[in-house]
Order: sequence, then C-alpha cells, then structure tokens
Amino acid sequence: MQTQIGPEKRPYGRSTLIPFTTESPITARLQGLLPLLGTGGGRISASVYDTAQVLRACPPSSGVTPGLEWLKRQQQADGGWGSPAAPLYRRISTIAALLALHQYADIIDATESIEAGLEHLHFQRELWANTVPDSLPVGAELIYPYLIDEAARLKLAIPRQGNTALLSQGRKKLQYIAHIKPDAGSPPMHSWEAWGTDPEPAYLDGAGSIGHSPAATAVWLARLPRNETTNPLRQQAEAYLSRASRVTGFNIPGVVPGIWPIDRFELAFSLYPLLIADLLGHPVLQDALEPQLDTLGFALTEQGIGLSDHFYQDGDDTAAALAILHTAGYLVDPAVLDRFRGDGIYYAFGGEIQKSISLTARAVHALRLFGLADQTAVRLLLDSQGENGRWHDDKWHISWLYNTLHLILALAAEPRGATAVMHAQDDLIQSQHSNGGWGVTGETTPSETAYGVLSLYTLHKENLLTEAGRRAFKRGQAYLETAVNQPDLDRTALWIEKELYVPHRIEKMFELSALLTHIN
Repeated sequence: MQTQIGPEKRPYGRSTLIPFTTESPITARLQGLLPLLGTGGGRISASVYDTAQVLRACPPSSGVTPGLEWLKRQQQADGGWGSPAAPLYRRISTIAALLALHQYADIIDATESIEAGLEHLHFQRELWANTVPDSLPVGAELIYPYLIDEAARLKLAIPRQGNTALLSQGRKKLQYIAHIKPDAGSPPMHSWEAWGTDPEPAYLDGAGSIGHSPAATAVWLARLPRNETTNPLRQQAEAYLSRASRVTGFNIPGVVPGIWPIDRFELAFSLYPLLIADLLGHPVLQDALEPQLDTLGFALTEQGIGLSDHFYQDGDDTAAALAILHTAGYLVDPAVLDRFRGDGIYYAFGGEIQKSISLTARAVHALRLFGLADQTAVRLLLDSQGENGRWHDDKWHISWLYNTLHLILALAAEPRGATAVMHAQDDLIQSQHSNGGWGVTGETTPSETAYGVLSLYTLHKENLLTEAGRRAFKRGQAYLETAVNQPDLDRTALWIEKELYVPHRIEKMFELSALLTHIN
C-alpha cells in the first residue's frame, strides 16, 4: 500500500558511502542473503520449552523418541536446560523438559536426567523468589504457575517457590485477558496453553497456529474434539507444527521453535542494520534489496506491521519498517507510531506490563529520521541509563550491547544526548574483550560485536568518536572477520521469548552490515 517517491535514496546520517565491488566477499554474501529474508516463514532456533510441549500434547506421528533424545542432549552439565550464563531464562525450559521426560519414562531412559534436573531446580529456586524484572521471559507470569500445576497433576515433585510478585502479575494478566476476550493472532494467544480451556475454532489464525506458538497449538490440538467438523482445523494445525519443525536446522519431528512464522519481523529487523550502516543506497545491493523494500512497503498498513501478516501489529516492527522505508525513499506516515505510545514510552502491544527500552529507542530513532522528536521519550531514555553507562533489563534481548546500539541511534543526534552517549562509548571501550569482540555471557559473540561496531560507527557519524573508540572499532571489525562464519547451531541465544532464542538471518545481517562500515 506504500508509494515509492523515486529511485533516489535518502542516506541516513552524514557519512559517505564507501564503494564496494561485486568481488567483495561480504557484499556477495549480503547479495545472497537478501532474497532469503522472510522466506519459509523465517529461520529461528529450536525451543526446549515448545518442543517439550509438542511432544507431550501432540506427538509427531513418526514417534517421540528422536525428539526426546534431542531434549536429553540439550541438558547442561549442571542439570538444567538453557544457558548457564543466563539463569533467569532456564526455569521454564527445565520444568517443561522434565515433564516431557517424565511423561515418556516408559519409552526412554531418562532417570538420571530427571534427577539432575530436579536438583538443578532446587538450587536455582531463589532466582524467582522475589522480583519480576523487565527482562522476564515472555508469558512467564502465566506459564510458570501453569507448569507447576502440570507437575503436580503428573506427580512430579518440582521444587515450588512462591513468588508473590510474579503470581500477582499473572492474576492481573488473566483479568486483562478475560476483559479483552482475545482473538486469533493476538498476543495473549501466544501463551494460550497456560490460560486457555476451550479450543475455540476461531482461535486458529491464518498461519494455522494458535498465536504463532507451537506449544499453544499443540495443547489446543490435544483439547480439540475429534469429529468431522473439526478435522479440517486439525489438519491445518498439524500441518503448521510439521512446517515449524523444518525451520530450526535440526529437521527432527517435534523439535520446533518458540515462535513462528516470523517473516515480517525477520525482514524488518534484517534491513534495519543496512540503514544503520548506510547501505540502503549501496548500488551493488539494489537488485536484491529493492524487491525486499517493496515487500516491506506493501506489508506496512495504517495500523503498522507485525511479525507476520497473521499476527497483531507491534510497535517494534513498525518503528523499524518506518525508519527503513522513509530512508529508502518511500512515502510512509510516522503517525502510525502514535497507537503504540503510552506514558512517554512505546509498547509492542497493548496490555504489556514490562517496558522495553530498545523499542522506545527505536521509535525515537525513527521519528528523528522524519525530523520529529518525542522529548518525553528522550527524557525517559536518558533517565534509564545506569551509572556505568549501560541500559539494562530490556524486554526483548538480554544483552546491554543490543540496548546500547539502539540508545545511541536514538540519542547521538539529540542535543541532550551527548553526555549519555559519550558515557556509553567509554563503557564500550572498557568492556571490549581481549580478542576485539564483545559479549555479556562471558564469551564473545559475533552478533554482540556487531552491535558494538555499529554503535561506534554511529558515534563516528555524529563526530563523537574518540581515538580510543576508533581503535575499538577496528579491533571489533577484525574480530568479526574471523567469526562471521560461525555455524547457526553454535550461536548463543540472546533474544527473549518464552526462552532465549536466535533469529539466524537477522543476526547475520547485523554482522555483515557491521563489516561493511568504514570510518575515516
């Protein structure tokens, strides 16, 4: 529905594009990756939680043994599931995995795995005892009590930890859901397995899923009566689960991602680093890039854009799409962001309890590209910076480096933002690893290094990069050159869902874009 106003491009910032030839291997990789963005519903890592739920509620017709063996292989040395470096995001996955292994104890020998998992939960229980951070896993206030109840029903002795704040938040969310009566493709549907009871046919969305969630879809299928009326619905949902099992890279029946399809999210967030790196006007990329820009333009509606055409529009994807399309010379209206604004911040969806600093920063950045400013949001972003120069506790990503990039994009050109972004630059320099990369879990990751490099590049464009920052930039790029070929299945999960996940193509686009930046 969008109109392109001409072949000319509007470069972002003041930096001059550096010409590359088709012989550049990085440019060639971008040319090859661009047409893939959004295809097949998007590429995303497998989810322990959703896989466990699918195996329990709607086991694949070929059998559950391969999926159960995969679950066992994901268990960590300390008995839990999920990364030990990010303990907050392990409890839900661990309980779900234990429930699946317990349910199929007569099929697979998992006694030692279950004992180790229970011991892990016992030692980890204090993590969720009191607080509810902004970076809590998606739907945790509903899913955690649901899993505890499931364990009690199956007589599995899960160590209980009464988190009154979390339980209170869950009760508020249930009241909200009862009030709004959610429909297909709405955010509450993504956690339907934790609150739903009646498998209404109307809940099935255009992707054949319940809330783009394999877990919710599997539980809905388990509760759906078997008769001639429901058979077509059952076939759609089962086909969805089958397709979802083919996008994680494992190709094991029942091993599924935590959210899918994500084609619009993958497209918008993959083109966003091209904007940051001043590559939207790169002449060599145009043949591959312009069809994707047209696709994004047609997908953006007057209500915004969502992670797919079958899910509610959200503020994050909408802000990214507006910024990209406007910079690329498309006629788009920034007023669509107004529907995602409230109390000085920007939300992905209505009814959210936790705020997102990165989303608000992306909205401020998008508005700035239109020559607009939301000073209330700017003040909130400035006030949210920690004493060490970092912005912590985001709703969608665990890395402060991800936050820092988005905050620098939002604030570097703001008159009031100079002190904040210089403080952030100092922290970036000091936190750089000896190998030139960055990472928050104790290991260096290519994606976080890309965020660091792009942060410093943005400061360079605003004439704020120090000499130490220049050296850090060059060291970061040097590390990326050695790490950009990391296999998808070896990537560290840093993005927040019901558990941590990896959007493979998005991360690769950030890394390749960072490698094509240049400072004078």
